[in-house]
Amino acid sequence: MPQSQRSRIVSLAVGTAAASGLGMIPVHRLPRPVRAGYVALPAMLTSGVSLLAAQGRPGAADGGDAPRRPRGLRMPTLPEAALSLALGGLMAGAGAAGLRLDGAVEGFLRRRGVQAPRVWIGLATGAVTLASTLLDERAPENAATSRQEQVLTLLTREDPMGLAPGTDGVPEDEYAPEAAAIAELLRPGTEPTAAQLDELWQDWFSQPLSPLLGERRMEFLLEELSALTPERTGV
Repeated sequence: MPQSQRSRIVSLAVGTAAASGLGMIPVHRLPRPVRAGYVALPAMLTSGVSLLAAQGRPGAADGGDAPRRPRGLRMPTLPEAALSLALGGLMAGAGAAGLRLDGAVEGFLRRRGVQAPRVWIGLATGAVTLASTLLDERAPENAATSRQEQVLTLLTREDPMGLAPGTDGVPEDEYAPEAAAIAELLRPGTEPTAAQLDELWQDWFSQPLSPLLGERRMEFLLEELSALTPERTGV
């Protein structure tokens, strides 16, 4: 059996076993502090991640070849804070509902005379985990992710900042954040413009993109980006 296939089978087996083991834990009967943490910690983490994401991407450097310096954290706006709290609240609600559902399922099985209900719950959890993993592996590649990767390939080829991604310790996906932002511009019925790319590059690198590439290279890049819009790619 090839090593990659063996590793995949081991990964699936370990993941299924772990999910089954967790499913056998009666979380609704754990001590109150543990249950509180089960609900509160994911909610706090969700709110925190949302607030950090609202800070935006690390800032630009003063020069094109200099390392990027992160901007300082700022106070979130009222809408950003409200959204973060709402997401945390949803996560807390989901956790609390999960505790109730866990108790309800176990109680239902006991009332039906099922022996060792936690074992059956664990096995069912493992089976669902395995099925969802296999379905994810068979699902077609996400079109947005594919488009972002194509944009990254173009930016890496052009290398406007002269970073030489993939060499001298520079990550191969050095331009990944920029590629993600540009991919968001590729929407049906619209085509990216030089002004949009210049503004994006100005925000991160303190200089527009057009002078770095020159008129001819910029035109070619815009043509290739336009060809990646959903209406032209059919996805």
